Amino acid sequence: MKTHLIFALLAAAMLALVISQSRKDTLSFENVILQAQNLAAEPWQPVQAVDSQRLQKLNYDQYRDIRWKEDQTLWRRLGLPFQIKFFITGHLHNTPITLFQVNRDSARQLKFAADYFDYGPLASDLNVLDKASGGFSGFRVHYPLNRPDLLDEVLVFLGKSYFRSLAREQVYGLSARGLAIDVHTPATKEEFPKFTAFWLVQPGANDKRLTLYALLDGPSVTGAYEFNVTPGDATRIDVRSVLFFRKKVVQLGIAPMSSMFWYGENTSNTFGGFRPEVHDSDGLLIRGSNEEWLWRPLSWSKNTQVNTFAADHLKGFGLLQRDRNFNNYQDLEVHYQKRPSLWIEPQGDWGRGEVKLVQFATDNEYWDNVVAFWEPDKAPEKGDRLELAYTLHWTGDEPSPRTLGKSVATRIDYQEAPYFRIFVVDFAGDQLAGLPPETPLQIDLSADNDAVLDKIHHQKNINDNTWRVTFTASVKTLHQAVELRASLKQNDIALTETWTSTWIPQ
Repeated sequence: MKTHLIFALLAAAMLALVISQSRKDTLSFENVILQAQNLAAEPWQPVQAVDSQRLQKLNYDQYRDIRWKEDQTLWRRLGLPFQIKFFITGHLHNTPITLFQVNRDSARQLKFAADYFDYGPLASDLNVLDKASGGFSGFRVHYPLNRPDLLDEVLVFLGKSYFRSLAREQVYGLSARGLAIDVHTPATKEEFPKFTAFWLVQPGANDKRLTLYALLDGPSVTGAYEFNVTPGDATRIDVRSVLFFRKKVVQLGIAPMSSMFWYGENTSNTFGGFRPEVHDSDGLLIRGSNEEWLWRPLSWSKNTQVNTFAADHLKGFGLLQRDRNFNNYQDLEVHYQKRPSLWIEPQGDWGRGEVKLVQFATDNEYWDNVVAFWEPDKAPEKGDRLELAYTLHWTGDEPSPRTLGKSVATRIDYQEAPYFRIFVVDFAGDQLAGLPPETPLQIDLSADNDAVLDKIHHQKNINDNTWRVTFTASVKTLHQAVELRASLKQNDIALTETWTSTWIPQ
């Protein structure tokens, strides 16, 4: 059976279930779970790309020149606080998705029509057949986030299982994903499961929360997802997921996020650029079950770098854009200082597992080279069912306590021999700022792989009320990773989070 026919039959089956359910009490998340479970019992069939080669070969600028018509916006005529616009297939997004609108009385499929879009000068040579061959590839949600009289874009689903969101006065940066599989494993290629269908639940006239359901499908897994979206100063997305595994997975990434880090103050140079720093996120923060807060600054490397952090009974993790000072970016167009941080808060006990940080080498700012996710201790087997819930906080604030000092800068002296480095770490916080310079503090500092730490020193920076920790590290052999940890304490009580970094002498 051809792929496009299988996809058509699947869409018809989903629509039939929706219509059948709507006659009773409209669609619920349990219906989507049932579809995912039934789909997992069948062999995986990829969704066929659109027939039009011209749509598939659109470049970035041509694709952006195809605009949604404002008067076709979902829920616009009803004047609802949430309204939705759609993307056409093309460029990098050539496989269509199935969309449904759900309200109290019905659940109906949203049919694609080419005349929902305006085709600008760069895409004007597309003919009627090309346009008619398209489909919906994703959508964006609008809400009066910054002003009551203006609907701002607050959420986008586009491509595989990727989505992005914003809080008030922010611009888009890092992305979240529904699921990550085999991001970086020795013998397997990364798999990208895809959200193939969405159910958009019509909100009420005064609602401040939007509910979406999604069906995930891939070679190894199917899944049902519920998203409850509450935009605001920090936009909150509560997620429920139920996964069904077609086969054993080597590396399962839960609540994955992707970001970009090219260079910062801890990098040896700016690669010829005028901007002091270029990144969407500058560090990974983890809240352990023992209430230790661990901060790992992101870094540039010539080779892929993978770090694993034990995270049994995890309380939270996320990629943060901690540096909010424009002077450290000097970019008037992309506004890196306004990029969101993304904090993941598990709902319930996720059990034993670890947080993985994968940093791929990059020579530009145009692709997300950083991936972070939680990996359970036990890999799922064929036939397994896994249920998890968590909250995504898209925010500009710090999730850790205000009283706890934060690592706000990491600087490394690269001018010495490859066997030797000087590290300079700055900590800031309300409690630290109030301490007199002569306050006796302890530095909790450690390194593995026989690295020797020396010239350990700390002092208050009276210019900005931060505290600076400096030390040297030296090794006898090259190419062996050294894990470093540092924090400040007073009377054996932690005043700061734990700073950690990987040094690979080479």
